[in-house]
Amino acid sequence: MPTGQRALLLLLAAAFCCSSVTATQVTCQKAAESTQAWLLLMIVVPAFVNLVSIVLIVLTIVHVRRLKRITEAIASSTHWLTRTAVRVGIGPTAKKALLEYAKSKPGLEKLVKVPK
Repeated sequence: MPTGQRALLLLLAAAFCCSSVTATQVTCQKAAESTQAWLLLMIVVPAFVNLVSIVLIVLTIVHVRRLKRITEAIASSTHWLTRTAVRVGIGPTAKKALLEYAKSKPGLEKLVKVPK
């Protein structure tokens, strides 16, 4: 442990533990050393939890941005496919064939609603 950090912990512990009650046989140095591990634990654990939270927030932001791009690409592709189909005058047989093809693909089968 760095000397400056140790000195700070000792000062904090001494200020916290030293009073007129502890002046009998226990010195402030002993009181500070006995609470040093707890002080270190009280500093490290919250810092670790904060770092984990920051990492989770950053990962969530990255995934949301990636999902937004994918969704926009799918919407754009669907829009252009629809415009092309309308322009070419797709018939009911071709539409049915496209729906059957989409049902056979694992990623698209959930999105297909078969007309009755």
